[in-house]
Amino acid sequence: MELEVSSVAGKTESDASVNRTDSASDDEEAYQTDQQKYVIEEVIHIPSASDNDPKNLGIAVWKNSSSEESDHEEGYKEGNSSSGYVRGLAPPQVLLKSYRRQAREFANNGDDRAVHDRIRCVALTRIIYGDNHWKLAKAYSKLSQAYLEQRGMAQQALIHAGNARDVLLAADAAKHQGRQIYDRSDVLPIMELMYLVMGQAQIALKNLQKAENSFKKAELVSREREELGLKQQDPGRRLQILMALGRVSLKTHKTGYALECLEKALEVAQEYYGADSKELILIYQSLARAEGSHGDTTSRERASELLMQAHDISKSKFGKDSVEFADSSFVMAVSYTDDDDCQDKAKKYLEDAITLYMKHRGPYANSTIKAQDELSRLLIRDGNLEEAVLLQKSVAEAKTVVYGDPSEQAAASYQMMGSVRLKQGRTQQALKWLTKAYNMLSATLGKSHKSTKEMADTISRIKMSPDAQKFLSSEDKLKKRPRFTQVVGRSKPLGYSSTPSGD
Repeated sequence: MELEVSSVAGKTESDASVNRTDSASDDEEAYQTDQQKYVIEEVIHIPSASDNDPKNLGIAVWKNSSSEESDHEEGYKEGNSSSGYVRGLAPPQVLLKSYRRQAREFANNGDDRAVHDRIRCVALTRIIYGDNHWKLAKAYSKLSQAYLEQRGMAQQALIHAGNARDVLLAADAAKHQGRQIYDRSDVLPIMELMYLVMGQAQIALKNLQKAENSFKKAELVSREREELGLKQQDPGRRLQILMALGRVSLKTHKTGYALECLEKALEVAQEYYGADSKELILIYQSLARAEGSHGDTTSRERASELLMQAHDISKSKFGKDSVEFADSSFVMAVSYTDDDDCQDKAKKYLEDAITLYMKHRGPYANSTIKAQDELSRLLIRDGNLEEAVLLQKSVAEAKTVVYGDPSEQAAASYQMMGSVRLKQGRTQQALKWLTKAYNMLSATLGKSHKSTKEMADTISRIKMSPDAQKFLSSEDKLKKRPRFTQVVGRSKPLGYSSTPSGD
């Protein structure tokens, strides 16, 4: 109810009335503001997992791309969509793209967390597309690649590559029944990667014949993919398959077929990367290895030319002070060690490689240890035994740090030092190091292993020599004594006495 104020009121009364009116209006506005907080809307919005408007939720949102992307090796293009989703409530399609992208980033950085993301991709793909969809085979093939490359688990990679093959067979049956629609070009990259991973895993498991068969299947798929046109070609993958097939054929002593595959790889690399690209280095080195396996003079000369081409490319692309140049120097040195006339060249290349390895990777790198082992063998062949033993002492310490104590690799160094001391006639020192090598092999491989048995046989033969008798321990001397239960031969009958019976 409003009160009317008379217009004829006095000045003092009018001012008091105005003050009261202002204070009352302020209290009324504050009261209305408080009341608006508790006003219930006619329509209440209830959030759900499929809600595409995160603003209605009243909480922070996580931005993610919802664009379609390809998981092939050709690359990934970021989408332009800016729609956001609550973390944990995003649709499986968005989560799948996010984990794919994250897995690629981890794989490029050599992080084994890529395996976890690939496992999530398999689960999400099954949720989205079902059990027998061709995209599930793609997810399995990527998972097998992650297991092999990031963790080195060949058996696990082989299992998941087999899962990809089984899913592809089921998808092909569904396609013939009209329940799936896809092109041949969609599944060719999957088959190519699947057979490649199978072959690489079989090599790690020492199944060379099965690996060769898998690489041949991958090569057939790669050739079919190349025939479809430029859009379907992946020169990097095809080059990888041809190189793998050439190397495994060389290991199975199929030199002619190995040379054929490696020459195809050389043509592909020269066509797509250029005549002096860094991709040619490994191809030239593999071709040189295949040429050198013939053994004749012409083949050795051809192999030396190929290695020199690879060495020149490495020098021009990476420089003399690079790890890649050290790798090329090591390959050159190994090729020269088989030639008695080129021992000085081999030693120079090895010393250069070791210097660069020590500078860039340090004394505990596998490449440094490998080069030092090769130099030790070269020094032994040249008769520099003391220099070889001194080098192997430092190598043995590095192997203990890298591979552990005991380890098979450290046992090889002690065996080499023991062999050198035995050659010098220093039997006591030889027995000491050979025994240490035997103890390491017994702990790592077991006493029933072939290498352990051979080492034990070598030590027993050394102990039987006359020079080793004075160095035998009391325990070894006790082993040579006859047992107390053993029957000792008698030269005279029992009860015989040399004294006459009448005395």
